Amino acid sequence: MSSKDAVAVAADIGGTQMRAALVTRGGELLDRGAIDTHPDDGIEIAASRLAELVESLGNGNGNGNGRVEPIGMGISTAGPIDPDTGTYKNPPNLGAWDEKSMKPNLASRLKIPVQIGHDATLAAFAETQFGPHRGAQNLVYVTVSTGVGGGIIANGEMVTGAEGHAGEVGHITVIPGGQRCNVGCDGCFEGNASGPSIAKAALAHIDAGETTAIWEMAGHDRERVTSKVVFQAADAGDVVATAVREHAVKAIGIGLGSLLNIFDPEALVVGGGVAQGLAARWDEVVSSVKRFSLAHFQHNPRVHLTTLGDDVGLLGAAGLAFRHER
Repeated sequence: MSSKDAVAVAADIGGTQMRAALVTRGGELLDRGAIDTHPDDGIEIAASRLAELVESLGNGNGNGNGRVEPIGMGISTAGPIDPDTGTYKNPPNLGAWDEKSMKPNLASRLKIPVQIGHDATLAAFAETQFGPHRGAQNLVYVTVSTGVGGGIIANGEMVTGAEGHAGEVGHITVIPGGQRCNVGCDGCFEGNASGPSIAKAALAHIDAGETTAIWEMAGHDRERVTSKVVFQAADAGDVVATAVREHAVKAIGIGLGSLLNIFDPEALVVGGGVAQGLAARWDEVVSSVKRFSLAHFQHNPRVHLTTLGDDVGLLGAAGLAFRHER
């Protein structure tokens, strides 16, 4: 196999699902698979199950090309995590894995080098390796979804911080006195712009007795009040839903504007379910960012929706493996 044709194993680990794929140097996914994470079963069992998934790739079950020997493995994972050792540090969605690492088990079983990084950091790295921002030396990636997280590339290097915790942009204060996130940060980005925070804001209006189509569209079921339903109701002209959406857009504008001011990136790339839900109104998001950023960003705020979609984690993991290729 030539260097150009080399492939890496990429894995993306979340609290619900683990995905794996064979990825070429150019970012083509040759084969992929997914299994449930079941984090409460323990990290050793999860590592064994992930290894089995990896071993199934390229055996003719997805691409028909037979087994391809990878140059190494990269893992994108929810954290916090030490990127050197792969040791988790109080991960909120992988609690049973605290102070543990699957890196040694995977490297021993698969007989290939294994590298691990935080998912948002590797998403930022993926944006600099693939797609329209390939080659960028200074880039910030922000995911606005169930939570809000960030990844930072500065001068071509991944910024991980002293213990691998850099990029927790979801907990910068954007609305003093506003809603709190699940870890108790008052008025933070995540507490005012994430999917659950948007649902929480809508439910506060409903609990106050305000009339809104959100409640009807959710079938009078609190669990079905989501950011997607709120945005749909707002698109239909609902006053309450529009106010909730405007609050979220303001919070996003403050958060992203602050990051532009601090990092001066070539591109600030945004992904995640909430961001995609605002795609049809992206001009409003950009206008909000301009409002809260410095003057030199007014003409070109450099804010973009990701084009890499849900594969951004796998691509970042593959890029990490290639970066450490021997």
